[in-house]
Amino acid sequence: MLRNALETNVNLLTKFITVCASLSFYDSPSVVHHARRVFDHRLDKDDVFLCNSMIKAHVGMHQFAEYFNLYTDLRRGTGFIPDEYTFTALAKCCSLDVAVLEGEEIHTHAAKTGFCSNLYVSTSLVDMYAKFGKMGYARKLFDEMWKEVKYHGRLYRWMQDKNVISWTSMIYGYCNNGDIESARSLFDAMTEKNLFSCNAMIGGYSQNKKPQEVLKLFHEMLSTTSFEPDKVTILSILPAITDLGALDLVDGYTNSSKGRSLIKKLKCEVTKAKKLFDVMSKRETATWNALINGFAINGCAKEALEMFSLMQQKRPKPNEITVIGVLSACNHCGLVDEGRRWFKTMEEFGLTLQIEHYGCMVDLLGRAGSLEEAEKLIKSMPYDVNEIILSSFLFACGNFKDVNRAEKVLKEAGRREQWNDGNYVMLRNLYATEQRWTDVENVKQLTGNSGANKEVGCSVIEVDGKFREFVAGNNLHLHLDAIQLA
Repeated sequence: MLRNALETNVNLLTKFITVCASLSFYDSPSVVHHARRVFDHRLDKDDVFLCNSMIKAHVGMHQFAEYFNLYTDLRRGTGFIPDEYTFTALAKCCSLDVAVLEGEEIHTHAAKTGFCSNLYVSTSLVDMYAKFGKMGYARKLFDEMWKEVKYHGRLYRWMQDKNVISWTSMIYGYCNNGDIESARSLFDAMTEKNLFSCNAMIGGYSQNKKPQEVLKLFHEMLSTTSFEPDKVTILSILPAITDLGALDLVDGYTNSSKGRSLIKKLKCEVTKAKKLFDVMSKRETATWNALINGFAINGCAKEALEMFSLMQQKRPKPNEITVIGVLSACNHCGLVDEGRRWFKTMEEFGLTLQIEHYGCMVDLLGRAGSLEEAEKLIKSMPYDVNEIILSSFLFACGNFKDVNRAEKVLKEAGRREQWNDGNYVMLRNLYATEQRWTDVENVKQLTGNSGANKEVGCSVIEVDGKFREFVAGNNLHLHLDAIQLA
């Protein structure tokens, strides 16, 4: 009786197929096969919604042969007329299975039936060809699609959403084929961006070994959009952070909500990374570096140093990136002697001291109040001192109220980075603590004449599982003493 009802009632059969498709995710593909047997016994198969439901059931289970054979049989032996949902589902499955020949056949059918002008279908075909790596076909479809859309003025909100999808598909395709320049050109031309398109471009830079561009675009996303980084974003930026030793990336953000969100996600990822690391049979230097630097990024200095100690026992050879993580961990813990030791013994590992290592040591010594030693280290550098090191040392001078040394550093910092008003604000506050009011007014006039504007920054720290935030230059914070000792 039930079978007869299913064969005669198209709505009931459609619901039955949909339920079978959903159950197959928890049971087995045999449930979909059972629905297919009932479907095949039905003589009248010209209902497009019914046929689409059966096709989508096979697509959902990635049953390549079944869905394409069904589509072929329907076209040849029934009155079935496909619609935009048919072609969208078929293009999606062809892209998942990288079924190039079948995908091209689907494209031909869509063109013959006039569905290539449909935005849903054309977007799916663009995505399909991009995943095939056939960027010439994808770009041609893409350009034709948006000429048509603009000509008819069909840029409604729902079409703008499709705009982002199709553009993002093109970006993924270019990146996967190593054409990062075309991908960025397309990304910059987008009028509507979302987190997915940003992730596509950031991931493309990461995939193509361009860590500096990864972090540059990541900073741009944080400062110019309201997008919150997600797991995909984090997985893309972590390799860039470790490659460049950019461990100060998450120390503070102007937008504090993004800072909190990023800290939580980074902590989650490093915990997962440690679990994965523990079960790995082969651990190369890059693997150790990722975990050591991951701990250092999150302020887990003890864990970072423990991992480095274990790395020495297992004898994979550390490299320059390893030592950056170690020095950063020493900085967080205030382990000055430990930091000095690893800095001085880098040559024993056959490693070259880079400016990032000098920067870590200057910061470590400055925080500890060893200003004379830090100054000597800066002067001994075989590199041109950069603004980051100068500013770091300047603020150390301010913390320990060494006015004379701060004045000398500011003179050098101002020559190299005249628009960094934060340096002048620090010196002005230092003069104020010494009650040198004439000098305070002189600094105010100097910053006013330079045209520099103070950018108010906000940093976030975690204490006992709670996040505390404080604004740069705010000397009225209730926990200021504890913050300065952190």
